[in-house]
Amino acid sequence: MSVLVLQVFVSLMLVLGAVLLLAWSIRHADHEHADRLSLLPLEEEDSSSKHEA
Repeated sequence: MSVLVLQVFVSLMLVLGAVLLLAWSIRHADHEHADRLSLLPLEEEDSSSKHEA
C-alpha cells in the first residue's frame, strides 16, 4: 500500500513540474519562433550562397 502512495506522489510531482515548465516557457515566449524555424528548411537558397565547383 505504501508503494501505491509513493507512486501517486511521484506522479503528481511530475505533473506539477511539467505544468510549471510549460508556464515558464509560455511566460518567456520560447515558442514564438517555432513557426519560422519549422519553415526554414523549405526556403530556397540564395544564388550567392550556392557553392560553385
